[in-house]
Amino acid sequence: FQKGILYCNFAPSKKQFMRYTTLLHLLLVFGFSNAQDTIQKYDRLGIRFGGQQTYLTDVQFSPLIYRANEVAAGLFYDSRNNKSNWSAEFSFATGQLYPPAYKDRQLYNTTEDIYGVTNTDSFLVKGNTLSAVFQIGYSYEVVLKTKWELEGGIAISEQLMYPSSFVNIGIMNTASIVATAKFRYYQSNKQEWTVGLFFPVAGLNTRFPYSGTVSQPEMKLLAAFFDATKFTTLNHYQQINLKLGYRHQLSEKWGIRTEYEFIWLNDNQPLSLKQYSNHLTAALDYSF
Repeated sequence: FQKGILYCNFAPSKKQFMRYTTLLHLLLVFGFSNAQDTIQKYDRLGIRFGGQQTYLTDVQFSPLIYRANEVAAGLFYDSRNNKSNWSAEFSFATGQLYPPAYKDRQLYNTTEDIYGVTNTDSFLVKGNTLSAVFQIGYSYEVVLKTKWELEGGIAISEQLMYPSSFVNIGIMNTASIVATAKFRYYQSNKQEWTVGLFFPVAGLNTRFPYSGTVSQPEMKLLAAFFDATKFTTLNHYQQINLKLGYRHQLSEKWGIRTEYEFIWLNDNQPLSLKQYSNHLTAALDYSF
């Protein structure tokens, strides 16, 4: 020691320096590969809850715009293995359905008994909605970077919309082949942002007939309803799903996420049905 300073006369040779540099490079590559594998490989099962608001008009039955305020829930599964991804989802929603312009409209019913006494009853006319979606898909990582990824894929989707009201507005079943794309950005090891785009390219659509009834001779109601199924493409049926999501890793196994989804669709067979909706959900998932 001299004046409180420690001197060291060790100076690595050029050969030793190259050896240490090579070793450090291998350690960094190995550590980066392990970090990427941690991001890339997992199986997740989750449950989500939330709400959605839907506006629809079905000119086959009514020129009015109807609104539905719904509660929603669902289950989902995500599997990632290097660049190959699998996903499955089931969700449903239900709520009140009514035209906002006539939210408190009433139906009057007048009866007369055998003595000539008349009574008039009235009640508010509001319908209900019931919708369900099941989708299973596969995607492949087209671009894979340290902080962000881009994937494209295909999915099979089954979607049922069954509003119940005095008019058979909006009743529809679609079985579609869906093109998918997703961008994923890692803000940190625990924070993940996603943007997804989904749209059907072809499918089988079933709409309620204008007659208001699906009954046919020697056919059950369900079979008669699907007897009106038509093959459709982008020429007659368009739907766009835009989904924004954020996920936070709570622990090695558990994570929470929130998602916003906007859906717009238009089907013009036999007459125009248009719908758009906003969805906001929160979810809890488990990795295994």
